[in-house]
Amino acid sequence: MNLQLEIDRMFGGCAFARPLFYSYPGGLRFELSETGGVIQQFQTALLKSTKICSDIFLDDATLVACLRVHSGSNQFAHRSRIHALRSAGINIPTQRSVWSEKIDPEEWLCESEPEYWINVAFEAPATLLQAFLWCALASDFGVIQPNPECAVYLFNLKKHVMVFPYDDRGMDVVGPNKDFLSQLYRQHHIYLLGYDRHTMDSTFQGLAS
Repeated sequence: MNLQLEIDRMFGGCAFARPLFYSYPGGLRFELSETGGVIQQFQTALLKSTKICSDIFLDDATLVACLRVHSGSNQFAHRSRIHALRSAGINIPTQRSVWSEKIDPEEWLCESEPEYWINVAFEAPATLLQAFLWCALASDFGVIQPNPECAVYLFNLKKHVMVFPYDDRGMDVVGPNKDFLSQLYRQHHIYLLGYDRHTMDSTFQGLAS
């Protein structure tokens, strides 16, 4: 399967738009970390995200992960992350989809050379769910290791839903499967981000009744 094409088809080309919750209306946004020191914030975020995602990938043997890296002219920047991923127990298989997207020049960090998003998508055992979440949430904590310093997107293509833990503060869950999202809305209502709760309530309260 060409994962790039399947992801683009299923999520209408919006899977990697930022912010995802606003770019793909009708989804869920969860609040993760709370007050406390760095370790406590990280542990709370990992606990919450694992609990929610365990229901998303319940009874599934595999998931699809996409690692997204900001790169300069070197379109093989993902290779520098491999050691940290292996330390987390994640090995990128030979069967994978790799593609690059040129970033709008107005968003370049350095004006001297083109910049890209490098995407590496592959199928992985669902038992690695917490390892992927660890890598995603560690990205903003220099003291938390291993840290591959890349964005992590998780897909359940069978259920037509995707997960983006954008940092330790929050996680977006979107997709065309509104019945399943409504189920998550009910199951994890206490974790919904308060700032966007009215938007989610207007979408799912009728479905949840």
